[in-house]
Amino acid sequence: MSSSPCPRSPNEVRLENASHSCSADPYAWLRDRDDPRVHAHIEAQNALTGAFLTRTAPLRGRIFEEMLARVDLSRCSPPVPHGPYEYFSRFEEDKAYAIHCRRRRFCDDAEEIILDENLLAEGHGYFSLGFLSVSPDHERCLFGVDICADERFAVFVRSIAHPAISVAIPGSYGNALWSNDRHTLYSVRLDAYNRPFQLVRHRVEGTSVFEENIFEEKDAAYQLRLSRTEDGRFLILTSWARDTTELRYLDADDPNATVKLLYPRRNGIEAYVTHHEEKFYIVTNEEASANRILTMPTKNQSLEKRIFRDAPADVEIDWIHAFAKHIVICERRRGIPTLHVVDMQTNEDHVVDLPESVIALYPEDNREFETEIFRFGYSSFVTPYTVFNYDMAYRRLDMLQQSAVVGYNPTDYASERIFVPTGDGVDVPMSLVYRKGRRNDGSHPALLYGYGAYGFRLEAEFSSLRLSLLDRGFVYAVAHVRGGGELGRDWHEQGQGRLKQNSIGDFIACAEYLIREGFVHPGRLGVMGESAGGLLAAAAINQRPELFSAVVTDGPFVDVINTLADETLPFTISEWKEWGNPSMAKDRAWLQSYSPYENVRRQAYPSLLVFCSLNDPRVPYWEGLKWAERIREMSSEPADILVKVRLDGGHQGMSDRFAEVEEWASIYAFLIERLTASVGG
Repeated sequence: MSSSPCPRSPNEVRLENASHSCSADPYAWLRDRDDPRVHAHIEAQNALTGAFLTRTAPLRGRIFEEMLARVDLSRCSPPVPHGPYEYFSRFEEDKAYAIHCRRRRFCDDAEEIILDENLLAEGHGYFSLGFLSVSPDHERCLFGVDICADERFAVFVRSIAHPAISVAIPGSYGNALWSNDRHTLYSVRLDAYNRPFQLVRHRVEGTSVFEENIFEEKDAAYQLRLSRTEDGRFLILTSWARDTTELRYLDADDPNATVKLLYPRRNGIEAYVTHHEEKFYIVTNEEASANRILTMPTKNQSLEKRIFRDAPADVEIDWIHAFAKHIVICERRRGIPTLHVVDMQTNEDHVVDLPESVIALYPEDNREFETEIFRFGYSSFVTPYTVFNYDMAYRRLDMLQQSAVVGYNPTDYASERIFVPTGDGVDVPMSLVYRKGRRNDGSHPALLYGYGAYGFRLEAEFSSLRLSLLDRGFVYAVAHVRGGGELGRDWHEQGQGRLKQNSIGDFIACAEYLIREGFVHPGRLGVMGESAGGLLAAAAINQRPELFSAVVTDGPFVDVINTLADETLPFTISEWKEWGNPSMAKDRAWLQSYSPYENVRRQAYPSLLVFCSLNDPRVPYWEGLKWAERIREMSSEPADILVKVRLDGGHQGMSDRFAEVEEWASIYAFLIERLTASVGG
């Protein structure tokens, strides 16, 4: 399984940065997707992996069937009130994609289909609906479609009553929104490198489209994001870099509105905004160790900003959502979310009493501003995703829907959060879930998952798929390492740039803890990381390969220096704030100290299953291919080094829900086969 059909090409030189150096890279030729050798190599890798999967076919088949048997394949989302209609999405049992519908409120009218993703996906190996919204008069829908997995969305306007009447908006976009009239919409156009850089106004008259560019972000380190305030009065245009934002706004009622500056950029200051009555409410870290909420008058922004809410140093304001009479604020202390509701007439603040504490909590689709009902959802390691309506006036919490999981009994499972000591005196949170009856004798297999970048927060979320591991005796652990956002901005900064080794050290410390405390057998620990989490896992097995017996990565960011040095790749310049710029000597030094590709060395490596996607715009397919070849070349002992290149998938994997489950069944079969000698499948 470890033999490689890939030739080394030692004379091929990859120019890492035209300004300062070049270095030999024997697998640089894998970058050229037009080279017949690359296609042949991909075919060979997929065949090699296919042969292994054939070996595990009976187990994989059982896992696939039990995964499908647990879920409601005909599920329907809770209806969302919006004007005269309520909107919802549903699945049909044998269909891969969602069907978006509506029905009139307060009557028994039949549903009306707005958009059937299955029809749009016909004939395409990949399909993603990036966004969908209904015009203010509820007569047309605006949506974006990606059929190439490159995250470049084609935008369409379609009549709901007469779907054949459809208008294509020329160009490629990242997002689009309606203004408050039925003819005007705004979109964020992508440049050749997938950077959202230009705000475009479109006027749709019949089947004709007239457009004008009304704003362009010139700095290549920034991307544009477009949103709407909850009261519908303004569209917000955010210029966003990794740690800096600038806010602009447009009057959504004016089809000829100009873009106005609201909050200028200052290095290291982040902000986002909503609106209530005659004030903008800005969540920012301006002059604050954690976030604070500032207010600014709508009509006279020259007046001094006022503090609406100042969080204590150990509390992070995560997000806010405005309603006519209330503002909902989500705060976090040590990563645990709390919902506060502020009555905007009395200024009284109360906390929503939640059934659990260690949860993943999200605002749901709250389209109506004039309402007392706030809808949100949460899940935990043992609780399937549950949607609640909260009456902010009467302080009543009503469960609206819980995802059905056939045969699941939450009392059969246990979860806990522990803090793992590290070598530099920092305690790292780690979340665990397992089936009750676990023996603390070091006999169990375990899977350790991590990410640790961009301030992204890994939540303790439920997964019905994961039960196929837990029911086979696995312990599942999530390491909330530095570099993520679980404990706030400082936690992110402690694992960013020159401090990236902290993330890797934290991950290794969590692995050591699981073994030392008897959660896992020393030879039965697997790890998994996706994208930047792939870097985390790959760096860990370079530094401590003896801890791990199986590794799964998906879209792994492992060829760090070569990728960050190539400004022709999407997002490269904007990534420098997170990782560093290899053209700068000091940055290059710390990148070289941990970059997984450069640090593969002669030693024994664990079994490896790598997924990458040919059209991935975020982490190019060749990173996983090159890294796998380097490990094959350098590993001192035989190991299964398997690579699966998706010809149709993107950075998020497969779009077809059945293909996604099949892929997870393959991953779990690999882990079970590698990590369990006595636990049956």
